[in-house]
Amino acid sequence: MIIIGHPWIAYKPFYFIKSREDIAKTPANSTVIFSFSEAHLDLCRYCQENGISFALICDTKEDVLLAQAFACDFIVCDKAVAPAAQKFADGYLFDAKILLYSGAKEDILWAADHEIDGILLEEGIDYGSC
Repeated sequence: MIIIGHPWIAYKPFYFIKSREDIAKTPANSTVIFSFSEAHLDLCRYCQENGISFALICDTKEDVLLAQAFACDFIVCDKAVAPAAQKFADGYLFDAKILLYSGAKEDILWAADHEIDGILLEEGIDYGSC
């Protein structure tokens, strides 16, 4: 299980971005994260074309299916979407890993009980660099 943002476990934070310019402000070889939406399709393509590791925040099951087509590394969902996203990932052999986004360390067990690939805790995202 992937655990990102827990204080006991070393991790590389994800860097929240809103534009291509924000990518230049992140450390080399880092993973950027942004919301999956029509407004950000250019960011998806830019990351895909330039070999940038990226995670997409998906709010719906349909978003999860579409996000996979962009070859992202991680698909980040809340509890309402994560179980279905994991089922899709397992059934269709997604390359992306499904991460439950949560502010509570207690949700590590919830993610494990639902066989989610991992969890991204709030502390695992750097919002300040960009």
